[in-house]
Amino acid sequence: MMHFRPITLGLLLSAASVPAQKDLTNQEIWFSPTFGVERVGGLNSMNDGLRYTALDDDGSGSAINIYDYRSGEKTSTLVSAKDLGGLPLEGYALSGDEQRVMLETAIEPQYRYSYYAHHFVYDLRTRTLRPLCDTTKSKQRLATFSPDGSRAAFVRDNDLYVTDLATMKETRITTDGEWNKVINGATDWVYEEEFTLVQGYQWNSTGTKLVYLRSDESDVKEFNVVLYRDQLYPTDYRFKYPKAGEKNSTVSLHVHDLTTGRTTGIQLGTKETDIYLPRFGFTQDPNTVWFMRMNRLQNEKLILTMNTDGTTTEPVLVYRETSPTYIEVTDDLYFAEDGSGFILTNETTGWNQIHWCPLIPKRTVDGTTFTRPITNGAYDVLSVKGIDRAGKRVIFTASMKDPMHSEVYAIGLNGKGLKELSPPGGSNDPEFSKGFKYFINVRSTANEPPVTTLHDGNGQLVKTLKDNAKLKSRLAEYQLPKIEFIKAKLDNGTEVNAWVLKPRNFDSRQQHPVFMTQYSGPNSNEVTDSWGGRDFLWHCLLTQKGYVVVCADGRGTGRRGRDFRHMTYGQLGKYEAEDQIAMGRWLGTQPWVDKSRIGIQGWSFGGYMSSLCITKGADVFKAAIAVAPVTNWRYYDSIYTERYMGLPKDHADGYDDNSPINHVEKLRGKYMLVHGLADDNVHFQNSAEMFSALVKANKKFEFLAYPDKNHGIYGGTTRMHLFESMTDFVVENL
Repeated sequence: MMHFRPITLGLLLSAASVPAQKDLTNQEIWFSPTFGVERVGGLNSMNDGLRYTALDDDGSGSAINIYDYRSGEKTSTLVSAKDLGGLPLEGYALSGDEQRVMLETAIEPQYRYSYYAHHFVYDLRTRTLRPLCDTTKSKQRLATFSPDGSRAAFVRDNDLYVTDLATMKETRITTDGEWNKVINGATDWVYEEEFTLVQGYQWNSTGTKLVYLRSDESDVKEFNVVLYRDQLYPTDYRFKYPKAGEKNSTVSLHVHDLTTGRTTGIQLGTKETDIYLPRFGFTQDPNTVWFMRMNRLQNEKLILTMNTDGTTTEPVLVYRETSPTYIEVTDDLYFAEDGSGFILTNETTGWNQIHWCPLIPKRTVDGTTFTRPITNGAYDVLSVKGIDRAGKRVIFTASMKDPMHSEVYAIGLNGKGLKELSPPGGSNDPEFSKGFKYFINVRSTANEPPVTTLHDGNGQLVKTLKDNAKLKSRLAEYQLPKIEFIKAKLDNGTEVNAWVLKPRNFDSRQQHPVFMTQYSGPNSNEVTDSWGGRDFLWHCLLTQKGYVVVCADGRGTGRRGRDFRHMTYGQLGKYEAEDQIAMGRWLGTQPWVDKSRIGIQGWSFGGYMSSLCITKGADVFKAAIAVAPVTNWRYYDSIYTERYMGLPKDHADGYDDNSPINHVEKLRGKYMLVHGLADDNVHFQNSAEMFSALVKANKKFEFLAYPDKNHGIYGGTTRMHLFESMTDFVVENL
């Protein structure tokens, strides 16, 4: 029986004065600039640490402008659109002497980070613009200036080149580069994707030598992606993709001396060839190369140095770290200018912390290197920004207060004088000037778009650069619900961090359907106090339709210490799925949840997880969406899979027991599977094999395929179509 409550005239008049609430649409979210975020584009600190450059639109095209850190004001234009003569500018970099600018145009993406482009050099002294090399030849990759600005190196057709900028004479450093056989100065697909290593060469400090990586991928098996592209006959894109347990590229390091023209190989200190070289470069000494070497299982990490002036023939071991599970590769390694040592992060204390390592190391009984901790505590350092040599400080970000937040800190090299530099609350992403006198910080919260601010080196606010006031005003028209952070104690004993997003007029006395979203991958975090952008807005759209949206970070995710992360080793998917299923059960006990209407969604690892949950957790979940999921770890790449799973021959049960393909007979709910047919990362093979298993088990499911789309499934109206389809699936089945 419905009961009506009388409403007074005053209340009616009051309500009439409130602006009507607008509803979100997928078109607005995914195919319009309505909710775009303003940022400082193309930020680059200048040598004096007092000025920075940024890429702006000056009305007639792109321009590179100079700004003053102290005031945040524009002081001059370095390169105007007129200077470029109509050249569309897509990226730039200054030479070490700041007399030349490397310009990128006609960018053509390759994989996640890599791309091809035409490069031009603009000389600030003569105000002339010249192509780095003949534009009728293939596009270049990874063009960089030498530190003194006299030369530029680049990769073309898998070979490394150097151009003398005074004469524009081009010298070919390597000659055996060939597609799908040998790569010089760049990296293969799996190094780029899993080590985030794209540039496969480095300059020394004087610009007289280059150290480069050579990858022989001749014996690596090819994968084929079919491209349709409105052609009468589709074309095949074949590239080398090592899967778990399969042959990797054979890698080596070489040094080219530009003075003598000689190239020599670097001794790696082992006869083993099945190794990784995920980081390398020169120390402050222009004749000393350093490199990181890891074994195939990625549970031993060595850092070695090698003198390249001919005085030594063997590398020197300066750091050794081992783990019973795995060791992550990061960029948190910086050498001291005086050559006394370096800093890096490791998890030996149970948390990711910063350590000082002398270049003349001391060893423990088991052969690992003795290091001195700089930071120490029950929290994870997220990234190291560098060494402030003048202030004798290390600058870093960490989740020191709780896993949902991230702050910017400085601490003395001696481990004393810890100071928080960022504004309180939310998530902070800083970019420091050279010399660490200033930093530009991007801060956001789960319910507030990013604000970009300028600070001095001690954290004092100088100026707000981008406040996104227009976006905030636009969002206010929709009266969006607010994300609430909670902790849930699950029935399996795990306490998880989670957020909840409820409809505008949420009534806790009524039961609501719940839509869970997650990623759940190793060392990832979705439950953070940071702006979620268009994904957040789509979740708000679902709340408009009456759904409560929930996200939880289970075991294996980041910011909660080594043991919480590493417990999933060898059986990826087991504990993660158990926690998502247990979270679904926990939600089912809440009085405001309709436990018969709980769904789950994810992309990539998250799609793998939602596929496991709708099968292993068939009694909990009514519907699931899996976008570009892994369905069997045997189909995924060697570096990622073996890092967290070990080799298939050693952990066969872990591979098989946690493959959703092997659990399709349990499926009872509605299942939607989505994949881009040109996915170079998680191959369509994963979904194809899932189809076969579902058909064999006579299970009904929905499928959505996107021809010529990669793992991101984007371009034109693609994202709008995808999310409209997902919205319809949720409304119809949950």
